[in-house]
Amino acid sequence: MGGIIEAAAEVHHHGHGPANRRRRVLRTSAPLLVRHPSGRVRGAVLVLHGAAGLDQPVEQCCRTLATCGYVTVAPLFYYETGGRTFGPGRADAAFAALAPADLEADLAGALDHLGLRLGLPRHRVAAVGFGAAAHLAELAGCALAAAFDPEPAPWAAMPEFDPRAPDRLALPAGPSAVDDLVRFLDAELPDIPPAA
Repeated sequence: MGGIIEAAAEVHHHGHGPANRRRRVLRTSAPLLVRHPSGRVRGAVLVLHGAAGLDQPVEQCCRTLATCGYVTVAPLFYYETGGRTFGPGRADAAFAALAPADLEADLAGALDHLGLRLGLPRHRVAAVGFGAAAHLAELAGCALAAAFDPEPAPWAAMPEFDPRAPDRLALPAGPSAVDDLVRFLDAELPDIPPAA
């Protein structure tokens, strides 16, 4: 009992960040960027950033998908570094350093948010990955998976993204890529009946 009191006495209340910065205290999933459509929900898309992090193309993809009726959920995989992205020479190494078990927990947390909190069934969820995150889109086990500029997986024993499978789509990044993704989702995800 005395140890707990001593530990409590050592706590200080200054304005700086916690002493556990950059150390995982609880095994939990990544924070989520969530975008909701303003009208009827057609389905949901798990948007997975690549080595560049939650950058402008990823955020723009989320906004466009929400405008087209899809709830989007994008986990911030770099949350332990405060969301900091890395320079071009270090981004791939930083992404490869993410532990597959942690990434699986991040995917599970995002899917739980869609299923448990928003009530969207798994067959109404697609996943899209940027670059090497194409393999995370495969790992998520959603009804559909797509990838923008898929790259080789930096982790061993990660499922391969197969763009030839009928429920998969590989797209080159570009101005019309998200429009092509929306057409794919519209054609392949069955419509959710409106609430009574």
